[in-house]
Amino acid sequence: MNAIKKIPAWLGYTILFAVITSTFAFMFSLTDTSLIWSFDGIAQHYPILVGFHNMLLHFIQHPSQGLTHWSWNIGMGADQLTSFSYYVVGDLFNYLIIFFPKNQIEFGYSFLVLLRLYCAGLSFLLFAKQFNFKKYSLVISTLTYTFGSYALYAGFHHAFFILPLIFFPLLALGIEKIIHNKSMWWLVLATLITFLSNFYFAYILGLGCIIYVIIRYFSVRKEPWFNFKSSLLKLIGTIISGIALASILFIPTILYAFKSTRIKNVFANGYLTYPTSYYLNLPGKMIGLGGTFNFWLLIGISGFSFLAIIYTLSHFNKYKTINVALIISMIGILIPAFSAVFNVLASPSNRWTSLILLPIGLATAIFADHLTTLSKRDLTIFALASIGLVILVWICNGFIFKVHRHDFSEYFLLFILIGILFAAQLFKWRPATLISSVLVLVTINLISLGIGFYSPDSSGYSKGMLNKNVAKSYTQNYYDGAEKFVKPKLKTYRTTIGPKYHYFPDERDNFINTDYFNAASNLPMILGTHDIASYLTVENGFVGKLERTLQNNQFTPNNPVAQNDYRSSLENLFGVKYMFVRSDKAQKSLPYGFKLVRDQNHQPKLFQNGSNVPSKENKVGTVLAKNKNDLPLMYTQTKIIPQNDFKKLSVNDKEQALINATNVTKPISGIKSVNYHSKTKNLKYTVDFDNTNLITNQKDLDKSDFAKKANQMTSPNNRYASADKIESILEQNQNIEEKLQKQNQNGLHYLTRDALGHSIPTELKIKHPNSTKHAELYLELDGIQGNYNSNYQIEQIKNNRNALNNRFETKFAQLNLFRKNISNYNNGSFVLTASTKGMSNAVTQLGTDELSNYIPKKHALINLGYSSKARKQINLKYSDITSMHFKKARLIVVPFNKEYQAQIKHDQKNSLTKLKTHNNQVSGISHNSHKSVLTSSIPYSSGWKLTIDGNPATTQVINQAFVGGVIPAGNHKIKLTYQTPGLLIGKIISLLSFFVILIISTIIWYFKKIKVND
Repeated sequence: MNAIKKIPAWLGYTILFAVITSTFAFMFSLTDTSLIWSFDGIAQHYPILVGFHNMLLHFIQHPSQGLTHWSWNIGMGADQLTSFSYYVVGDLFNYLIIFFPKNQIEFGYSFLVLLRLYCAGLSFLLFAKQFNFKKYSLVISTLTYTFGSYALYAGFHHAFFILPLIFFPLLALGIEKIIHNKSMWWLVLATLITFLSNFYFAYILGLGCIIYVIIRYFSVRKEPWFNFKSSLLKLIGTIISGIALASILFIPTILYAFKSTRIKNVFANGYLTYPTSYYLNLPGKMIGLGGTFNFWLLIGISGFSFLAIIYTLSHFNKYKTINVALIISMIGILIPAFSAVFNVLASPSNRWTSLILLPIGLATAIFADHLTTLSKRDLTIFALASIGLVILVWICNGFIFKVHRHDFSEYFLLFILIGILFAAQLFKWRPATLISSVLVLVTINLISLGIGFYSPDSSGYSKGMLNKNVAKSYTQNYYDGAEKFVKPKLKTYRTTIGPKYHYFPDERDNFINTDYFNAASNLPMILGTHDIASYLTVENGFVGKLERTLQNNQFTPNNPVAQNDYRSSLENLFGVKYMFVRSDKAQKSLPYGFKLVRDQNHQPKLFQNGSNVPSKENKVGTVLAKNKNDLPLMYTQTKIIPQNDFKKLSVNDKEQALINATNVTKPISGIKSVNYHSKTKNLKYTVDFDNTNLITNQKDLDKSDFAKKANQMTSPNNRYASADKIESILEQNQNIEEKLQKQNQNGLHYLTRDALGHSIPTELKIKHPNSTKHAELYLELDGIQGNYNSNYQIEQIKNNRNALNNRFETKFAQLNLFRKNISNYNNGSFVLTASTKGMSNAVTQLGTDELSNYIPKKHALINLGYSSKARKQINLKYSDITSMHFKKARLIVVPFNKEYQAQIKHDQKNSLTKLKTHNNQVSGISHNSHKSVLTSSIPYSSGWKLTIDGNPATTQVINQAFVGGVIPAGNHKIKLTYQTPGLLIGKIISLLSFFVILIISTIIWYFKKIKVND
């Protein structure tokens, strides 16, 4: 026992960390899963880490070229530093990936997850040691801090989300040292690594530190040793110093972020309070997995930490500082605006709750310190609080104990802990026995919590993790090998993927059942295919502006381009030469100008799928479609459309106008401004409803399935609906039918369900189908408004169905329905699908509980594809919504004819010759006999500098999104050179601040030395 007492806290933590993670590793080996999530893990984090590995290798081999450059493989092209700063560049852990060979990056990914998790515990241990807790208390509190639900979920799904757990204790430690008149360098170092690593977490941690400082001020302001002015000046000075040192990464990143697609958001997604179900789920989330995971709320602490919170609250005045922090946290969890402020004034995401683990960890250490001196009052409060928690969970679940199946073990372990505490006092256990018992139980509790997340017998989270070695094979077979055929032919052109090419995993097939849906992914960036899509938290705001201006139906803030909704002219403007298409989708509509690549037998050239990913995608291979109308990366244009004229055009006309002329901010002397004449046509149509299954009279009812089922029922318990009830249902449907006909006489304005909750199939019949030949067809919707049933209306619909089924709800069944309704909430989501011959597409409104990509959709432009044949009708269907209103609905055709083809050829002819791209540079030669505008599809950045024949020239934003400039007539050498905006000033500030800090440190050291000698 004495030998155990001599073990330092960090070693005890390390041993138990190894024990706990070993059990996790064993469980993952049993399920044959990796630590790579099948959504953002494989789509974002893994490919970015692979790309970073390649960047590091290139830097080692060519150090003079620098670590980061402009990359032509990040979507349309992007800066590696600013695009990856959120993920890898500033995260020092990621640099260790260089020690893993290419075929072991998946293992390296998992290793770095566990290393971050381990360091999170060490960071807390370092912070907690200053409060002179007992060694076993440090070990227990550190373990509970490390293995809470936040780390177990966030860390295994988004590895870098563990960083706040590492940085916050270090920042708090630095603050404590300044408050106690000790060294300032802890806070300088902590601030430096925080602002280097991730600007988003730096913001969250900054707010957390402000709250920490305020709370600590009120707790120490009366202490004789505390000097407010001195501490405040030191805090400000050290924080500024740390930020200044980090400027080399922070300034370029923050400049890019301020011009990204995420700047404009709806504050808190419009929530004043959370849905009722959110609050009802809170008690269940305290020590277990709880109910539905939404709004990024993860509490899930150990039973020991729960009792620790009860202990500190029950001794409120003694531990007032920690209790105030806990109360602020509790209040913050209840208010969407609080979470939105922590989420950069955007959605109400509770990612900030990682900060709560610090005061909970301290409370845990305090409680552990007093394990051997607990009073009967304490034990009684523990028992009552635990019973109260269970009762509260029972009440919030509608007076039934309906909890996550694994949570029973968490409650069981909680009451075992209370039993141990009672037994220790009743039987007067030795302190060593009590402490050992508690330590073992806490370890088991934390293991159980992890198993709760990742055992397939306990939750569905295990299913979301990729199987081992799948990441590598999935990457290698992403295009079925077709990229090897395409890459040598690409040069400066780009690619995209075809309709429903990837929607991994298969469950997404049921989410949006349209031909156009694809799962976002960054895998193409490591395969060198120049895919136009990228899936990043921070995306180029200029490109995002263009996509919004042209109402790209696929636009989301973290994937603004996607596949451009397969709009022909947009694909041409973006220089898309090849499209990877699933072979079973080859007969679907392709954008105008795209033709399937064929083999020697004139059959579509098929690339067989060789992946071992368990997906029905593997039953088919890949074929290629080649575009004859792709525009060059850079060409010259002799016609312009000034912004004031451009604004006046319709959305479709704006897109087509960009083929004919270049959009610029204002007129340019010597270059002709054109008035674009619309080529689009509005189609006349009628709205027809399929009333086959709409029951409006007794005759319809007699023919329906309800009547057939009713005739088969012979049970004496049958209770038949009254004639008045049946008549009421029929009358409701009659009114619905009448309203539909009336409101849609002059175009589509209203869609709704019948009295039984069934959607009514709707058709838009085109009056002149031949107008759709050789054209793209669009459905434009304005003033979209979705309506949803209240809980009362949902109950009425169910009662209507039951009445026709001769089934009546008992009061108990009504109670269950009430429970169900109150636990669900309307998040405003819907999917409206429009289908026509050869293609279907959808407008998707993501719900207000979507924390990354929520955008209210009041307008939509749905591309229904190009066809050389006539289309007679459009079928509409919708889900997740009761009714829809539209202010205006138009059918638009965009013709593609000889005039369009001639303009494309003209633009292609004006391509710069000898066009070459390198890291941070693109060059070519212009040959226009007139003064012209350099027109490119290179995303605009102020970092691009233009030279013409070696002489500097001014760049400007062209076509809303891209870099361009004015080119004189004649032959000229054109060169665009890129330097990350803010990087130079960031380097200067970092370097100057380093020398200033070095000088100040030397002076302080010198005077301290003199003082000591005196």
